[in-house]
Amino acid sequence: MKLYSRYIFHKTIAGFAAIIAILISLIWFSRAITFVRYIAENGIELSKFFYLFVLILPWLLLFIIPVSLFMAILLIYNRLITNNEITILKNSGLTKLEICRPALSLGVFASLICFGISFYLMPYANKELRILRIDFQDNYANLAFNPQTFESLKELTIYAKNRNENNQLSGILLHDERADQYSMTITAQTGRIVTEDNSALLYMENGTVQKFNYISRKSEILNFDNYVFNLSENNKDVTRLRWKSKERYLHELINPDDAEEYEIKRYRAEIHQRFTYPLLSVIFSIIALACILRGGFSRSGNLMNIILAVFLVAIFFSVTIASYSLIESSPKFTPVLYLNFIIFFAVSLKLLTANFRKKK
Repeated sequence: MKLYSRYIFHKTIAGFAAIIAILISLIWFSRAITFVRYIAENGIELSKFFYLFVLILPWLLLFIIPVSLFMAILLIYNRLITNNEITILKNSGLTKLEICRPALSLGVFASLICFGISFYLMPYANKELRILRIDFQDNYANLAFNPQTFESLKELTIYAKNRNENNQLSGILLHDERADQYSMTITAQTGRIVTEDNSALLYMENGTVQKFNYISRKSEILNFDNYVFNLSENNKDVTRLRWKSKERYLHELINPDDAEEYEIKRYRAEIHQRFTYPLLSVIFSIIALACILRGGFSRSGNLMNIILAVFLVAIFFSVTIASYSLIESSPKFTPVLYLNFIIFFAVSLKLLTANFRKKK
């Protein structure tokens, strides 16, 4: 890589890394207050929510990466223009395409990363996210009941007279009808909820357990000093889950098992999304370069060129999103999606190769 290419590449990748870090941080912090409150109130492990953030990240990166690269290119190349560095490179005999090569190379590299996210990382993360949500619903929803209120949680009714800031309970009444052969009613003076091995456990002291057998129609009563009750339901079979379109790998979308007609339509649109979303980095990059290097160079800035780039990207992306909906309704609209990509790529490339000058 030549010296000027290395210089532009390092500048662009530094700007890209800074912008993508800022965008991810803004997204995380926008949800942090809600999650921290939920953790404090319900005793959820902090590591679970960090893992939740990580699982959401792959889907977000498919959009954050091209947007961050687009912003970085506009920012860095505008600065190069205002500092007359682009003028120097142009006067040395370099063409627009040669000046743009470092940024285009970064766009291609970003697209390759997005292909890996689209084909493997995103469906894997979405599946894990679905399983984690079920785990939250089954194992942690039981922690959210309010004191002095009878809460019904999937055939489990629980009441506590008081609940302090340390999650300590007093005056506990619990009725469990989850078993097929019997029901169970538990009373206890005090108790506390803890999470162990992905289970929500209620430790109770000084109480009674009354078990009613549906078959014999008899009751049994047991007094206890200490008793542990599992509030969780760990009997979910994730292999029986019906995965949604964004939770399926590419081969699962192409050859779905027992899919309904409406699901086939969604899978069809999702397949095209998996192939075209990663290409956004290349299209956004070439549009940004074609616009920022358009016309003459001015130290006063290139605000109109930047606005034009944002406008064209907005049009391109709007048509792309609309195309996915059209493809879901009918496969005959598929050419619209790829024609949109081809037109914007071809026109932008044409602008970059205009006024081609050979080196002397």
